[in-house]
Amino acid sequence: MVRHTLKPSTMHRILASPIGRPLASGVFNDLKMAMLPREFRMARARAVAFQHREPEAFLSALGVDPEARRGLIEPATKALAELALRRAALHSVQGAWQRAIWEDLRIDPSDLVALEEERRLLSERVIKPGLLFRFVWNEPSVSPTAYSVPSPIPALRKAADWLADPASLYSAPGEPVDVARSNAIPGPAGGEYILRFRSPSAFTGHDVVTARVYEPAPGTRNVPTFIYGSGLGMSYDLIRYWPEEDYMARRLAARGVRTILPESPWHGRRELPGRYSGEPYLAGAPVSIFELFAAQSQEAAVLAAWARENGSDKVGVGGVSLGGLVTQLIVGHCGSWPEAMRPDMAFIGAGSGNVDQVVALGDLSKRLGLSDAVRQAGWTDDLLAELRPILDPPAEAAIAPEAIIACLGLRDSSTPYALAKGLLDQWGVPEKNRLVRDEDHMALYTYLIRSAETADRVATMLLSDLP
Repeated sequence: MVRHTLKPSTMHRILASPIGRPLASGVFNDLKMAMLPREFRMARARAVAFQHREPEAFLSALGVDPEARRGLIEPATKALAELALRRAALHSVQGAWQRAIWEDLRIDPSDLVALEEERRLLSERVIKPGLLFRFVWNEPSVSPTAYSVPSPIPALRKAADWLADPASLYSAPGEPVDVARSNAIPGPAGGEYILRFRSPSAFTGHDVVTARVYEPAPGTRNVPTFIYGSGLGMSYDLIRYWPEEDYMARRLAARGVRTILPESPWHGRRELPGRYSGEPYLAGAPVSIFELFAAQSQEAAVLAAWARENGSDKVGVGGVSLGGLVTQLIVGHCGSWPEAMRPDMAFIGAGSGNVDQVVALGDLSKRLGLSDAVRQAGWTDDLLAELRPILDPPAEAAIAPEAIIACLGLRDSSTPYALAKGLLDQWGVPEKNRLVRDEDHMALYTYLIRSAETADRVATMLLSDLP
């Protein structure tokens, strides 16, 4: 059947249906959290395989114990050969897709939709190769993350100026940034297209930022824009099902809100060689944490200015988990930004105060080995707490408290509820703006996927008179 528009993911329809209800349970959270080290270990194997095509070099780069290495040569050889075939299959389709969206070509909408779907399918087989690297699933000598945590004293010395003046770390970009816009692919509501621009942040090496935009139906007037950040380790539109696309972006576009989903630093197309999506954020903690926060905040400022230049009087920012932590720093520091870059409202999903404690004590940090890695590098609780001025937002929000919405989980042990509540209390966010669920971290995310409530609240605020 020929289709002229993209459609919501089949996986999303399943998760949002009654079939997906068990995924909102504590049992699912425990299972998912227990699986994460294995998933990250296989993600690391895939990333290393991009750099090392010979099995011996590949296993050595992964850090596989010499004793275990002998038994893994055969499965590694097969996996590397299969991955090479998948990358070759993607290559020509990826090239055709790049030309179709970035060059002035006349392409039938149905052909463009088909090309987009084929690209995402083939890309997923490369980026998320399933059990291709299952032979390292439980290999204890392979760390889920290749940690390179900096020593505390030199790191604190290097950060001294920012600690004395946190606003300087989170300042708006000083120079204009050129933003390129691709051709649009017909989406369920309106056109979907790509923005790309050079990051204003030196922390990312001024790499290319990619963001996907979801427009409302043609002819919609007074369109506000919402910029929404995903969580750690996402692959964005490099795979078929990207939850934020369906539970937030396309829902908002259907309500008349243009939505932008940016790729975080070191994620997605911005992966570093030999590193999986998001790995540098963990590997260089705690320094890499505030570096990502600062870079993504500046990139959101660029997108906010672009949105206003392209017809939006109102702009909101938001995010979940990692995206929520970035959002709360934008909320705290955007008061000194140029007016065009300042958001009017914010949504914080699974945020937290005292981010240093999240690094040291959060359940996710413990399971991925981050807590142990920072301890082994010499970071004590007191030394981590010295970074609090640049890991946490200021005591006063730069956005009206009435224009801040939050969604938190009472049983969240990765971004703890008590720490998040303390931040919202400090800012004076009204209770009616807090959507508190009796959920843990993963079940809260499942709730966001399954329920339209948060997207509806964001839309209602952006489409009404803001405080």
